[in-house]
Amino acid sequence: MRGFLSFNLWKTTWPLLLALLLLWPAPGGNEVQARERHVPGNFDYYVLALSWSPTYCLQEGRKRRDAQCRPGSGHGFVLHGLWPQYRRGWPSRCRTDARFVPDQVIREVLDVMPSKGLVIHQWRKHGTCSGLSPRAFFAFSEKLFRSVVIPPAYQRPAKPLLRTPEQIARDFAEANRARGFVRDSFTVICTRERRDAALLREVRVCFTPTGRPSRCGANEQRARCRARMVQIPPVR
Repeated sequence: MRGFLSFNLWKTTWPLLLALLLLWPAPGGNEVQARERHVPGNFDYYVLALSWSPTYCLQEGRKRRDAQCRPGSGHGFVLHGLWPQYRRGWPSRCRTDARFVPDQVIREVLDVMPSKGLVIHQWRKHGTCSGLSPRAFFAFSEKLFRSVVIPPAYQRPAKPLLRTPEQIARDFAEANRARGFVRDSFTVICTRERRDAALLREVRVCFTPTGRPSRCGANEQRARCRARMVQIPPVR
């Protein structure tokens, strides 16, 4: 009788044990998955980061004596970068044979990304994950940058502007509606110095990997400006 009970117990439990064994992760499985996520060209969408140059110059840019911050430079929105993204998280510093940005490519993009050091940094951290060559990546970045319509009030303001983050995003969405963008294609990023009146730092615009307008993901939702009001310093 005891043997019969043991046999019945084994007969009813072995399918459960087999299922548990099949679900158990293989050694190093998480490491393999993480490594596969950092493959050039393997991502969900792009973020085009438009940096508001006057805010940058009021803060770290002036201390660094960056050329874009010289009096009379007239910079408003400049290209901070084009960043491949996952729906949650992002790839960074992907392995590629193209480790350096040719000097000619740097010179060609300086009119929209006015810092040689920034160009090199953006390629190493983000461009290497695009699956493109340095020339193709920065040409694509400039193309997307020039495709975004800057609302008239934000082009060259001579006096400080005060807006809510939502108003800024809606202004950009309205100016770019004919191009297929929606409200969720834009995310406003601000400084964190003061909650009541922060400074505009960036407007981030989301695109598909092929350059079509896209809704932004959880990454931008976490980073969005939560200040009640945002001050936009004037262009100098």
